[in-house]
Amino acid sequence: MTTHLQPRSAGSTSGLRRVKKQTVTDDVEGQLRDAILAGQLAPGESLAEAQLASQLGVSRASIRQAKFQLAQEGLLEFDSRGTAFVRALTEDDIREILEFREVLDVAAIRLACSRLTDEVVRSLEQRIEAIRQETDLLQLTHRDVDFHEVIIQAAGNSRLLSAWRLLRPQLVLLLAELHRQHMVIFQKTQTITAASHQELVQALQSGDIATCEELARRHAYGLKRSLDEARRSPPTQPAPPS
Repeated sequence: MTTHLQPRSAGSTSGLRRVKKQTVTDDVEGQLRDAILAGQLAPGESLAEAQLASQLGVSRASIRQAKFQLAQEGLLEFDSRGTAFVRALTEDDIREILEFREVLDVAAIRLACSRLTDEVVRSLEQRIEAIRQETDLLQLTHRDVDFHEVIIQAAGNSRLLSAWRLLRPQLVLLLAELHRQHMVIFQKTQTITAASHQELVQALQSGDIATCEELARRHAYGLKRSLDEARRSPPTQPAPPS
């Protein structure tokens, strides 16, 4: 049975809701992060502090604090006047993200291969099944990245995990934008992602470190190849209203 992936609507922040007072900081950060990753706040778009504070029902200080956190994650950047803009990834950004991701993945799978437990295997299998069942493009991106985070955690190296969590928001930003712009190409992402992840699990279970590293590199190369294909293709046109 084919699962039809659907993008979230872009170009509007109307989906934002008023936050709960007891979780102001986390809620503001979470909503703005989700809006950026879903394309509701587009690359290059400025964040109007007063407007967002009114819309979310919080203080401008809460918005400001959230913006600083999202800037640390690489999702926002500030100009010389202190205005925050949604990060528009450059070619250099993309190259560095992919290079760093490959380095982390290869290092993590090498360590995880010798420290694998049944619990980790179950967790990886659950995430593969979640990928197969997912119907939303942005959530598919998150589930893909979640799978790799399990391997990073299984490596048992806290510094490696910290480096990964620094990279993760920018990696999701890159993948989510490409998924939205090139839906025709990435409709096949679900099947390919599940299959390649299953292959990685089997390699981990074999205990063959060399095979694990080779598959991690191949997986990273597959992403680069998909990105190159996307760049050569025109962006997907939005469907006409029914």
